[in-house]
Amino acid sequence: MNLDFLWWLTLGVLIGFVAEWIWDWIWFRRRRQVVSVDVETQVSVLRSERDRLAADLRACGDRRAVLESDLKTAQGTLQTVQDELGSLRTRVAGLSQENDQLRAELATLRAGSGAQSGAQGQTLVAKQVGAADATGEVAELRAYNLALYDELAATRMALGRFAGNKGDPLIDIKGIGPLYQDRLYEAGIVTFEQVAAMHPDRLRAIVDPETTFELDTESWREQARQLARLPSRDPLIDINGIGPVYEQRLLNAGVTSFEQLASMSEAQIRAIIKPEAWQNVDIAAWIAEAKVLAQQVRDGTYRKGRY
Repeated sequence: MNLDFLWWLTLGVLIGFVAEWIWDWIWFRRRRQVVSVDVETQVSVLRSERDRLAADLRACGDRRAVLESDLKTAQGTLQTVQDELGSLRTRVAGLSQENDQLRAELATLRAGSGAQSGAQGQTLVAKQVGAADATGEVAELRAYNLALYDELAATRMALGRFAGNKGDPLIDIKGIGPLYQDRLYEAGIVTFEQVAAMHPDRLRAIVDPETTFELDTESWREQARQLARLPSRDPLIDINGIGPVYEQRLLNAGVTSFEQLASMSEAQIRAIIKPEAWQNVDIAAWIAEAKVLAQQVRDGTYRKGRY
């Protein structure tokens, strides 16, 4: 009895051991397959990520090369613009010096005219002729001075435009060919506004100072004004009491004609010119004189620069 029991017990233990071994073998094999699939999936994902990162790295390298090239180009352009701006600033400084010289010459002419009127031994006819000549010379100087102010303002406007390589095609003006255009560009005259603001004598001196034939520079200015779509302007400085400073402030505010000035109120004009408290400015007289001059302009009897 005891031997049978032991035999069956031993047989049961062996059967249990074999069954457990078979079960463990099946479970571990299945688990290994699952783990293998997971590893292959992760490896595939990592390879895809590696390829994407490599493509991004190549794209970054190409972009860096493009940016370095753009940077070199921008640095070259910046240096060119700085050189051109320096040339234009030098031109502005030269204009300021010429303006100071013109003021000195104007003061000398006025002093000479006063001394001449008080000289002894002159006849009344000689005085009248001398006064008329002095008035003509002063008027020409004032017109030239006014053109310099306009040219200075136009040059300041052109600084920003030329810095962006946006110079106007001056060759579109009838009478200005490639040679004259190049000479104007070299002198810093790059926009229609600048040509329209320049004095005819200065234009002639820049493009061809030794020419033997007459250049219609006045026509060039008018064409440049039309191409730049600038409004026609009256010399507001001809109104008694308006000097270069007040005139420039009015022009900057868009007041360019006698008609506009005549239609404004005293408060509007005072807000534009901003006179000091100690300055005695008769704005009512300006408005009255502007109305008279505006009527002369409409009638065609106004003579620019004569006062």
